[in-house]
Amino acid sequence: MKLGKIIRWEFRQNVSSKQFLTITILIPAFIGLAVFAATRIAGGDLQEISEPPPPVIIAVFLAIILFLGAFMSGVMTLYAVMKEKQSRAAEMMLSSVSAWELMTGKMIGLGLTGLIQVATWGGTAYIVAGLFFPISLASLTLVHWISYPLYFLLGFLFIASIFGTVGAASKDIHSGGAVGLAGVIPYLPMIFAGLIITQPDTLWVRIAAFIPPFTPSIMMLRIGAVPLASEGARFVPTWEIGLTLLSLAVGTFLMMRFAAKVFEVGMLMTGKSASLRELWRWGLRGNS
Repeated sequence: MKLGKIIRWEFRQNVSSKQFLTITILIPAFIGLAVFAATRIAGGDLQEISEPPPPVIIAVFLAIILFLGAFMSGVMTLYAVMKEKQSRAAEMMLSSVSAWELMTGKMIGLGLTGLIQVATWGGTAYIVAGLFFPISLASLTLVHWISYPLYFLLGFLFIASIFGTVGAASKDIHSGGAVGLAGVIPYLPMIFAGLIITQPDTLWVRIAAFIPPFTPSIMMLRIGAVPLASEGARFVPTWEIGLTLLSLAVGTFLMMRFAAKVFEVGMLMTGKSASLRELWRWGLRGNS
């Protein structure tokens, strides 16, 4: 199982890196200790709120954490691909494994790393928030616990595929605006988060939820906001959750195939970044 070996190698490499340890463990631990010390110095006077926050606050906060985890892992994929391209290491790898196996293993390995980051950040945020609010995850329903991880996993793979495609087709991190565009596309729903939360059932929001780059953020916000914003509505219809997950899964698979083909061609080219026309041709045809 070459794919399994690549996943394990990528996972071990990233988990043992100083950057991962700093971002995932040291910074959250420092923030948690600082907040705890501040509450002790204040003599516990900071905890004045007796009512727990509404479920939508918890849902939106989780959506933001999940998005940031996927985004940061996608950036890690971008830098990893560019590093291998500049060192020419990918040429030797592609002699023994396929571009699909190499790219997929890299994204899944980094995805597992991202899950650990999200779990650590979420746990830290939960503990810190508990110092100020009588917060409880009991307000989250089974729909949240099932759908959120699925949206995160598929959303991460889609975002990682975008960043991997840009990394394989770019000369360096400073070449062109494709790197910035790769980050803006999945972030767009967060710009309209206020509208999505207050009007989660409007037609344009429901349609946008079926467009793969926007699906994870929009649906996580909708699932948390519908009970608060819509009279008589208790949850997003199950069929919408199922269909958006299906469209995201299909879109993610196609994007990963596209990224693998670009990776196969782009990693063997140096000296210039690919134009959008070249990138599109590579993604559709590969080396053929």
